[in-house]
Amino acid sequence: MFGPFEVLAADGSIVHVPSKRGKVLIAALATGRKGQRTRDWLQNLLWQGRGKVQASSSLRQELRLIRKAFDHPDVILSDHGMLCLNPDLISASVEPEAGPDKREFLEGIDLPDPVASWLCDQRAQVNWAPAAVVEHEESERPAVAETGEPLVYFNRVSPGEMELEIANEVFQSHIEKGMSDLAPLEIRYTAREVDADRHTLIKTQILKSGHEALLRVVMPGLSPGQRNWTASWRGMQQAILHCEDEDLLQLAFRAQEAAVDALTVSESRKNRISASLLGLRAMRKILSMDRPNLDQADRDLQAAYDLVPKGVFLGWRAFIQANLIVESTDLDPGYQAELAANLARRGLLEEPENAALKAAASHVFLLTGQDVTAAGELARDATALDPANPLGWASRANAEIASGRIEASVDFSRRALRIGRFSRSRHWWEMQAGVSAALSGNYEAARVHSKMAHSLMPTFRPPLRYLAALEQQRGDSEAVETLVGKMRVIEDGFEMSDLKEPEYPSGNLRRAGLA
Repeated sequence: MFGPFEVLAADGSIVHVPSKRGKVLIAALATGRKGQRTRDWLQNLLWQGRGKVQASSSLRQELRLIRKAFDHPDVILSDHGMLCLNPDLISASVEPEAGPDKREFLEGIDLPDPVASWLCDQRAQVNWAPAAVVEHEESERPAVAETGEPLVYFNRVSPGEMELEIANEVFQSHIEKGMSDLAPLEIRYTAREVDADRHTLIKTQILKSGHEALLRVVMPGLSPGQRNWTASWRGMQQAILHCEDEDLLQLAFRAQEAAVDALTVSESRKNRISASLLGLRAMRKILSMDRPNLDQADRDLQAAYDLVPKGVFLGWRAFIQANLIVESTDLDPGYQAELAANLARRGLLEEPENAALKAAASHVFLLTGQDVTAAGELARDATALDPANPLGWASRANAEIASGRIEASVDFSRRALRIGRFSRSRHWWEMQAGVSAALSGNYEAARVHSKMAHSLMPTFRPPLRYLAALEQQRGDSEAVETLVGKMRVIEDGFEMSDLKEPEYPSGNLRRAGLA
């Protein structure tokens, strides 16, 4: 660890540790008392200011990369919140070698505080090693994240009351959770907007008047002439603290989607590819259910996972493969089901607290004939971890349908639509509400939701199937003929009789008595 960081295998070959933070993590373990450090200490050293959930996720990801580099799962041992290098596998040089070559501890590694201060302290403890000069000015921070992933800054402005400051943090945590679940972003907090220059900034502001409060979210445009994105909510200040109000959750989801849009556009303009860019780009295509879009999204997600092995990338690939089964493609449904279920399981092993992944996995388990109870549990976990994600509520609705609890399904479908109302994926939530309405016998509501879904995404097949069946139930043969014609454009040879076939993806239509 003196001079450039180096790991040598027993045969003399070099083990490549890919990131600076990975090298610092190994060095921190080697220099710890009894060769140990707590997870909390390492998270505060390497990812201070990101929030506990994101810091914990970043530590797990870095540990995976180190274990992969060493090609051994037990190179770092974990026990009751403590981490240590496995003494049976690793020996570390924690003292400088004698001689004229006075090499610096972790030479060439520079990271922002608190790592910079820790390195300075370690270097100063060696008598002949001059302490490194560390600049603490905020403006000296790197312009890009050390991982190569995009930076997202959060800024909070509240009156001086502790309760409102906590409420602001609670609200902002929903946005952060949604974004960090989707991509391996570098998330930081700042009191000065200038720190976020050329990066995505999400600013939340609370203004108080009596017992009422105004919550405002602003995202400044990243380039000259680009408009700010802003949205607000007004209500009783106590509601922000609990953050259970559906309109507040809707605002959090809108802010998340606006940030994803801004990141996708800004990162696409740069001459580099990151896992976040690939993952977010894929996300914009997945719910279109357009085959070329899905194929491109699958390729992007594979490439993203190769760069950063984040479980949600596997989960979205599973989501794509499972949905291809019900879209009556030429693929082998048995193979597709096995592929999708295995991808979902792998993702869950890698990110057990990822709400977006759990929502997608629940959907996949239901479509591939896995255990209904497990699918329901995954959906409940998803909404508990992130109540601002409409896919979680839609997955709960599907799980309730599979369990025969239709009224509960109607409520969860309504909640998904309410939160995702202004989303680019509104057609998905409208269709989910239409399915639940049809199963509850409310055919008119099912017709309204299906019409809206079709208007928003004309090539999306499920609403066309439902509309055709609903119009046939009403006895409107002319409307049925028009809808069958539209279906044949995207599904060659479609006939209304197909809806009755057990192999055709119209199971809920048959359950609703519409086919």
